[in-house]
Amino acid sequence: MGEHLTIDRDRCMGSGQCTFYAPNTFDLDDISVAIVIDEHGDPEDSIRQAIEVCPTRSIARALAAQGAGE
Repeated sequence: MGEHLTIDRDRCMGSGQCTFYAPNTFDLDDISVAIVIDEHGDPEDSIRQAIEVCPTRSIARALAAQGAGE
């Protein structure tokens, strides 16, 4: 099992801090809520920084479910 990025869309206030620190990983959708566009789009330290500066702590890493047959 690996990890993947999750965003609590109910908590996200759309500050855009994640897009500043990791612009190839995060973006804001049409209603200014953060989305993950590429989990590996930026260096790990940039992604970690984006997670740490999120003012609502909406970004997290979660264990990815293992698919059938893996």
